[in-house]
Amino acid sequence: MVIFVDPRPKTSLKDRFGHAIATIWHAPSLLAPSCQTASCPKAHQTRNAPLLAMLGVAFALVGLAGNSVSAIDPYQRVSPAGEAAGSAGGLFSGVRQIGESIFGGSSYASPSYQIAAVPPQLNAPVTIASPVVSSPAVPGAQIVQGGSVYNSYGGFTPLFPGLRNQIDTRLYLRGEYLLWDVSGMGSPVLVSTSPSGTAQADAGIVGLASTSSLFGGGDLNDGSVGGYLLAGGFWITPQQTVAIESEYFQLSEENDRYRGSSGGDVILARPYFDLTTGNEAAELISFPATVGGDIRIDASSEMRSYMINMRVALCNHGTTCVQCGDRDRTDWIIGYRNIRLRDNLQISENYNTLGTAPSLTISRGDSFRTTNQFNGLQLGFIHRMLLRRAWLESTMRVALGNNQQNVNIAGNTTRTQSGVTDNFAGGLYALRSNSGSYQRDEFMLVPELGLKLGYRLTDRLHASLGYSVLYLPNVVRASEQIDRDLNPGLIPQEANPLTGALRPQMQWVQSDYLAHGVHFGAELHF
Repeated sequence: MVIFVDPRPKTSLKDRFGHAIATIWHAPSLLAPSCQTASCPKAHQTRNAPLLAMLGVAFALVGLAGNSVSAIDPYQRVSPAGEAAGSAGGLFSGVRQIGESIFGGSSYASPSYQIAAVPPQLNAPVTIASPVVSSPAVPGAQIVQGGSVYNSYGGFTPLFPGLRNQIDTRLYLRGEYLLWDVSGMGSPVLVSTSPSGTAQADAGIVGLASTSSLFGGGDLNDGSVGGYLLAGGFWITPQQTVAIESEYFQLSEENDRYRGSSGGDVILARPYFDLTTGNEAAELISFPATVGGDIRIDASSEMRSYMINMRVALCNHGTTCVQCGDRDRTDWIIGYRNIRLRDNLQISENYNTLGTAPSLTISRGDSFRTTNQFNGLQLGFIHRMLLRRAWLESTMRVALGNNQQNVNIAGNTTRTQSGVTDNFAGGLYALRSNSGSYQRDEFMLVPELGLKLGYRLTDRLHASLGYSVLYLPNVVRASEQIDRDLNPGLIPQEANPLTGALRPQMQWVQSDYLAHGVHFGAELHF
């Protein structure tokens, strides 16, 4: 039989403990059914002495003695009478009334929060006394100080007690869902169109009032994107002054696509700037009675970040911090950070001539891929302010190091006529003058700011809502490496002899990348 007792009795736990000892000491011996002599009381006391010793050991093991120095209360939580709460285990220990305000204020009697003599510890659970002891009033019964959920794990013997003692109040894990807004990559007009009746010489020409863009001419892969974050840490010192922690987050891959096809009735074109004439021009994919075909464009972007840090308490929350009354915590961060931003742009087209014999079929492909790989030293700080059952955390991190920029440009053309197929290197924007793999290193500073509000659902499970901003300066993006200035003589099949400049060229166009947004998550403290 289990009896659940209100965790806030009118009499203190110390008084009840003393009353229980006195009851056992003066009660008839549990080892003798009756007393027949005047010396029985002393005999009873002698027989009950082992029980008192066993009871005292049990209370010492479960930390019932409220004066234990090792019982650390990270949230400065003390009872109304001023007595510090003892230690307790369990994932759901310390559950309070659901209707209680985040910042206090409840119709129920609740503990007060004030500066205690014990230093506050970040990421450590509130330890509230929750022993399971035998009831002297009801033989065989158990008294569980707490509600039915209050001590979900504390009443059971752990499977690995040695391991539990090592990680208790020192290991923490965090998981979050990210909803961020990210910067897109700039793109020239990749597909254009003109209304029916437009002259062939003006079809798809950028800059004319009759020409409109079907794809490109703005940012690709911008807007909101989801993602996830996983993090964890372990306090190396029991006083929680030094910890090692890691964090990994990844944003979902963004994709912008275009599909266009016409048998000649709708004008489709790929615009560029003709260096030989000094005017805008366009390659026609579809034009009435002349050519028909299709074009496909796929643009993708993805980002992920990994870091491992050493976290050191700026104030160890010892005598100095308690004396000055500071209940907040500030930690320095030093460690390693890796960030990878990857973009990919693929353009493929197929068209064939109309009304001419034999028909000519052309297939072209352009590929632009970029990768920014950052490796550097990360510095910063984390400040957590305790607000009773809630907390507010601000973070500032700056990573400085090397950003390895990689650009890969490739193109291909297939030409088929009268059953004969020829393959050439180069497409339209990716020609032999700019095709290849390029790499260079750039020094970069990566700042990040974050603000997070947390609420302790239980002493070991916290919910949080936050906002973060991450800024990457001077990165290379795939679509921004397109050079629209072309020498048409380089478009396969190349002119022979070739005259004019060798364009397009690799130009190392750089831009800034900004990612910011909200994140929803939970923290689990062991």
